Amino acid sequence: MTQTIPATKPFNTALFIGLGIAFWVSGVLLIRFVGAPLFDHSHPWLLPLFVASIPLYWVLVKLLAVVGQVSGVDLLRAFSLSSVAAALLDGIALTWFPGWYGLDQAGLLLATAWLIYAFGVGLGIAYWASR
Repeated sequence: MTQTIPATKPFNTALFIGLGIAFWVSGVLLIRFVGAPLFDHSHPWLLPLFVASIPLYWVLVKLLAVVGQVSGVDLLRAFSLSSVAAALLDGIALTWFPGWYGLDQAGLLLATAWLIYAFGVGLGIAYWASR
């Protein structure tokens, strides 16, 4: 049995997909221009980067709520849609255009791990904020 929760007001799907694309572009640029030394197992800032994802994604969730004027379950829907757009673009780019990230294979592995972790953190925060 599927439960559907009605939206409380009109939901701007295109806006949230566009924000997901914007988040993805900013992530690629961050990895490309800061990632080469950072995404290395021996770099001391690798762990702080993972930890810093928590407040960073809290800000992104709040930004999405304000820009999209959503709250409650619509906030979770909006962040999920934005995350899907960004994750699909990451999957395509990492497969066919890995040079965009400016990293070697070992660095790409760590960057991908961070992206997956960050998506999970963001979805967890969006779920918590939607309650």
